[in-house]
Amino acid sequence: MGASYFIAGVILTIGIALIFYRFGWMSSVLFVVIAIVPFFFKGHEDIFSFYILPLIAGTTGGYCFKKGLGLDFFITVSSLLFAVSITADYHILKYAKGYDFIDYSVIETVQLLKENKIKMEQTFDQYNRSEEDKKKFLESIDVYIDILNDRKWVQFAKDMLPFAAFFYSILLTGFSFFLMKKFFMKKYGEEVKALEFFIVNEFVIFILIAGWGTFIMIDKIQYPVITAIALNIALSTSALYTIQAIGIMKFFIIKRNLPVVILPLIITILLFVPAVFLFVMAVLTGVGVLDIWGDFRRLNSNKELNINE
Repeated sequence: MGASYFIAGVILTIGIALIFYRFGWMSSVLFVVIAIVPFFFKGHEDIFSFYILPLIAGTTGGYCFKKGLGLDFFITVSSLLFAVSITADYHILKYAKGYDFIDYSVIETVQLLKENKIKMEQTFDQYNRSEEDKKKFLESIDVYIDILNDRKWVQFAKDMLPFAAFFYSILLTGFSFFLMKKFFMKKYGEEVKALEFFIVNEFVIFILIAGWGTFIMIDKIQYPVITAIALNIALSTSALYTIQAIGIMKFFIIKRNLPVVILPLIITILLFVPAVFLFVMAVLTGVGVLDIWGDFRRLNSNKELNINE
C-alpha cells in the first residue's frame, strides 16, 4: 500500500506540474475543488491526505519550472505546506468530525497483522516448517502488534505527524523533481537548479537554533505540546540542512568528474545501518549549517560559477 501510494503520488505530482506549467494558476482551481470534496463525504476523509501532497508539490513544481527556480524552493515550500496542511487536516477531522486517522490506521494495521498471523501459521504447518522457525516468526508479529497497541508510541506518532509529513514530502518531491528534470519536463528545466545547488535560506538557521534550544531546555513533562512543536521544527530544519550537505557532496562529485551514482548508493547503504545513518545525518546537518559561513561551493560569489571548472 505504501509503495503504491508513493508511486501514485509521484505520477499525480508530475501530471499536475505539467498542467500548471502549461495553464498557470487557473488550472489549480479544479485541483483544489477535488481536494476538498472528501470533507463533505463521510468515509472518504483519507482521500484528502493522499491528494493534497501531489496538489501542493505539483503546483509548486510547475511554478518552479516556469520561473526557473530550484530544488531548494521546490522541496522547502512543498514540504512546509504539506506538513501544515496534513496537521491541520488531522486536527480538524479529529475535533470536528471525531475521526482520528492515526488511530484508525493503527486499528487497521493490527487487524491485518492478526489475519496474516493466522495465515502464516497455516502456511508453516502446510509446508512442515520447524516449530522453532514458526515460533520465532509468530513472536515477531506479536512484538509489532504490542508496539502498535502501546498508546505511548501511538501518541508519539501523533506528536511527530508534522515532521513525518515533512520528511515524506521531501522523499516524494525529491523523486518527482528527478523525473521531471531528467525526463518529463527536461526541455523546460534547463535553468532549474538541481540538488548540487541546493541552499537553505540563511534565516532558517535562527529557526533551527530556536527549535533545538527550546527542545533541549524546556521541561518536557510540564510542557509536552511545546516540546513536540519544538522537536518537529528542529528535525524539519535539520533535514533541510542535511539535504544541503548532500548537495555539497554532489557538487564536488560532479566537479571531480566522478560518477554521480555513488551518492545514492552511499545513502542507500547507510539506510540499512540505522545507528551509523543517524550519526552521518547529524554530521551532514552540521556541514549544511557550516556552509552558511563557509560557502563551500562559492554560490554567493559575484562570479558566475561553472561547476565543471
